[in-house]
Amino acid sequence: MTQAPARYDEFAEWYEQWIGDGPPLIAAHSELLPTVTGERVLDIACGQGRMSRYLARLGADVTGVDISAAMLSKARATSPDDIAYVRADVTRHPTWWEGRPFDGCTCELALMDIDDLAGILSTVTTVLRHGGWFVASIVHPCFPGSETGRNSWPPGAGYEREGWWTSPDHNPDGVRIRVGATHRKLSTVLNALLGAGLEPERFVEPPAPVPTYLLWRCRRR
Repeated sequence: MTQAPARYDEFAEWYEQWIGDGPPLIAAHSELLPTVTGERVLDIACGQGRMSRYLARLGADVTGVDISAAMLSKARATSPDDIAYVRADVTRHPTWWEGRPFDGCTCELALMDIDDLAGILSTVTTVLRHGGWFVASIVHPCFPGSETGRNSWPPGAGYEREGWWTSPDHNPDGVRIRVGATHRKLSTVLNALLGAGLEPERFVEPPAPVPTYLLWRCRRR
């Protein structure tokens, strides 16, 4: 089936330059990521492959999946051959998946770019083995940001307004003016994890003057 262009297709070149190839946010919190050596790990919404390459360097058998053909082209160009990349909509049933369960899933700063949270979490629980882990990072749902920052909710709006937004007045050097973001309240995120059968084990809020990022590790029940 032919897939429509993704939001990031138009900005893949810019995004690769903007985000760079430094360690992912998850890497800074060793208490979250289990030992992955020899484990099969699915990197969801892998983009240009930064998290996938980090996992591979730790010894994981990595598959990255993303809806953006342009981002995957960047990932393949800068990754070792033993990382498999798949173009697919991760909010739909994974017809690309051969049925062999993954030991773990990661999602680095991407859930804000995906409108269907229930759909992506359904994919996580479908492909994970029982007891498998899901480690993710997001912009904190309670992050108010500013006109030039990475707000969780729309500038001038409030925490209660959930859904996708973009702002023509946002940071001209940032990502939200280009592809927008999907804001969800903290309770929405936590209840979605529980509803998907993902049992929280640990949450991390990196030190900051205001809540900026939220990370977690869950297990499939």
